[in-house]
Amino acid sequence: MYLERKITIQAALPLLEHCGLTCSAQTPNYTVGIYEEDSDMLLATGSLVGDMLQMIAVSPSCQGEDLSAKVVTHLLRVAAQKGVYHLHLFTKPEKADYFRQLGFRAVVSVPGKAALLEWGAQGVDQFCRTLSAQAGPSRGRVGAVVMNCNPFTLGHQHLVEQTSRCCDRVIILAVQENLSEFPFEVRFELLCRGVAHLPNVTVLSGGRYVISSLTFPSYFTRSTELAAVQAAVDMALFARYIAPSLGITDRFLGTEPFSPVTELYNCAAVAQLEPAGIRVHLIERLALKGQAVSASRVRALLAQGKKAEVQALVPATTWAYLNSPDFETVYTRLIGANG
Repeated sequence: MYLERKITIQAALPLLEHCGLTCSAQTPNYTVGIYEEDSDMLLATGSLVGDMLQMIAVSPSCQGEDLSAKVVTHLLRVAAQKGVYHLHLFTKPEKADYFRQLGFRAVVSVPGKAALLEWGAQGVDQFCRTLSAQAGPSRGRVGAVVMNCNPFTLGHQHLVEQTSRCCDRVIILAVQENLSEFPFEVRFELLCRGVAHLPNVTVLSGGRYVISSLTFPSYFTRSTELAAVQAAVDMALFARYIAPSLGITDRFLGTEPFSPVTELYNCAAVAQLEPAGIRVHLIERLALKGQAVSASRVRALLAQGKKAEVQALVPATTWAYLNSPDFETVYTRLIGANG
């Protein structure tokens, strides 16, 4: 007989380490422990982190007793109580069949790297139908750009303008995850304003399936440890679902002189999209006075109180926002992030 109860993530750490797992960078909403009745020995554990099931571990002494199913069932029940009815799970490709038997659907599987599964009525297919409806029909050469724009700079504008010249239509997918100093609503609005002069450009939200804490958390943590695996998953999602739903033929990315994580992402794009029939283009970063224009440079200057130097790095639309009362809240966040 087994007992299931809520525990702290700290209580689960010894078992996670014993099973070769690391703790999530995000704080779990809930962690369950499975114990042998009348024993304080933790036999299995798992956590709910937002809409993801993570850190599922079973003691090697209990393999074959289906404790993983008990953990998953418990977490699905807790998620439903919290009003979360659509969940995701990463696992090794060879273990995907086990979780399919528990009601999960395979989204993508990258051999030798990872498989992404989901559970619940709403999923990637519904998201793509929504994207397609928002974008409307596309013809000819359709280029895609994925952007965070934290904030929107002349570098971003340069990339979109170069893409616009090459394509009949351009679809920009804005990173929706709210893990940047500039909140999504602001980033999205500045992006829309910054490309408004280009009639063949459409801006859409990338949602949960384009560079998010689900598909590519290393983008936000800047950790290179799992970046290659996560980038491969993100690109597999793009090739299989996002591109077909929008008629995308080409993917455009900026060259990356600063971030190793983004460079790994660019390499994954070439490796996975081109075999899928999607042409990949790397556009040289815009440079002013020998320095690449980047959002990180803009944020650093703002945090240092050197706003006057930012004007040369951003379009007029972003500069107007930086001089508005709405910027004060973001400025406080920037100071905290760089303090």
